[in-house]
Amino acid sequence: MERLKTAGKYILNFLIILAIGALSLFLSVGSEGKDFIDALVTSDKRFIFVMAGLMLCYYLIDALILFIICKELKYRITYKQSFVTNMTGVLFSDLTPSSTGGQFAQVYVFHNQGVPAGIGSGILAMCFVTYQIVIIVYATAAMLLNHTIIFANQQTTVIAVVGFIVNVVITGSFFLATKLKKFHTFLTVSCLKFLEKIHLVKDYDKTSKTVTKSFEEFRNVSSILFSRKSLFFKVCLCHALKLTLLYSVPFFAALALKVPLTAGNYPKFLSLAAAISLFNTFMPIPGASGGSEASFVLLFGFLGQATASSAMLIWRMLTFYFGLLLSILIVAFAKDTKGGIMKGIKEMEKAQEDTPVLKPEDTVSGGDGEQIGNKREIDQQ
Repeated sequence: MERLKTAGKYILNFLIILAIGALSLFLSVGSEGKDFIDALVTSDKRFIFVMAGLMLCYYLIDALILFIICKELKYRITYKQSFVTNMTGVLFSDLTPSSTGGQFAQVYVFHNQGVPAGIGSGILAMCFVTYQIVIIVYATAAMLLNHTIIFANQQTTVIAVVGFIVNVVITGSFFLATKLKKFHTFLTVSCLKFLEKIHLVKDYDKTSKTVTKSFEEFRNVSSILFSRKSLFFKVCLCHALKLTLLYSVPFFAALALKVPLTAGNYPKFLSLAAAISLFNTFMPIPGASGGSEASFVLLFGFLGQATASSAMLIWRMLTFYFGLLLSILIVAFAKDTKGGIMKGIKEMEKAQEDTPVLKPEDTVSGGDGEQIGNKREIDQQ
């Protein structure tokens, strides 16, 4: 019964994504439905395959990040296993608000692959830390280089500024909370107490423990990353590359619709896509549905309403539904997801409080690493 209830929740979220996406598309097309259909029918299908290739490379690089970190920590999982873990995260992140379900699913798959829950959670925290740093730096550069475009009107300014502030505040809060005890206390006591009073937090003690544990994990993985400059650089470089691929999709969507573009237009499209990505990162809707479509049409409105809506549909299909379909197939057939993944997610959620966090002393290098790696293999047998 519990498993059916969990499955029902994900199915409901998927239907919500489709409904909100369809409504956003209908509102954006307006009275230009015929032009919208004509644009899609006459589009250059070759660029659809180009965009599919870009997104496949995006997921492959994402998996490479997991593989690099696991290798650094001497956990011997294959690249194929890293890809399965990554796509599991894609599926459950897409189906849950603010991508909250992805981590539990990935930790469960890591567990099936022989990586302890605490280590798996730490690896994902490393991905989060580096991703947030890269996306903020990337977006800052994009907005500075193309400020006349992004801040051209009130709507696009709000999208860029709100997204930027939310990302900076959340990331900065983690760093400050790990460095300043008073700020940590303020967030875990004063803020949570206030949220409890206005009924946004139901269980203060449980939430406080979860937040404190997140701060501890953030502090530990930051210490590991910044002490291993080679690892930090490689992971950040991978993030920058995958984001560039992701942000390139709108440019090729416009080309597919036969918009006359040159290479000189490419930076403009990258910048606008970066602004959308910032805004959608923490949207409390499964798949950031609704906000993604609306922000795209606003930012790319210079293409014309019908063309912008058509480009938005192509972009959304490739950047969201393509990955969702691919992840469903991989999760359905991969042996690392055996045992009922939704049941495993519930178990990971319940065990979250008792799961130890990754500590600097848990990471090794050189000859000692090989010895510990061998010991882990023996322990797992």
